[in-house]
Amino acid sequence: MINVMASSVLNTPVPSVWSLLRDFGSIGQWLPGVKSCQIEGDDPGDRVGAIRRLEMNDVGLIREQLLALSDTDYAVTFSIIESALPIWNYRSTISLLPVTDGNRTFIRWEGQFEADPDHAAAMQARMPVQIYQPAFNKLVNRLAGK
Repeated sequence: MINVMASSVLNTPVPSVWSLLRDFGSIGQWLPGVKSCQIEGDDPGDRVGAIRRLEMNDVGLIREQLLALSDTDYAVTFSIIESALPIWNYRSTISLLPVTDGNRTFIRWEGQFEADPDHAAAMQARMPVQIYQPAFNKLVNRLAGK
């Protein structure tokens, strides 16, 4: 298994960040490169088992399933169930912790996956820098109303 992680501190309180993150279908509002995002079927965006369908600018279709959602731990866990990415068994958790100094939020995005040796190093380098951190940056702008 390959493990990747990125973290940041957002100058916004946890409840404000969580109100956006807990909706599994809202990722299109804060993940760069999303052309469209919709929850399949009649599931709401906070129901464990819901599947979201992402149309991405660079890799096409990605389907992800919500595995866990905790309003007490401020954490959401999901897996990729269909993708053109050269990875498999992808599982990811985004979690929030309060930073009491200044009423801010510590955000951490962890992922783990398997990949062919030809793609492993590139994907390990790409995820934190080209996916997770840009998502944090866009999330900051979204929360600031920009």
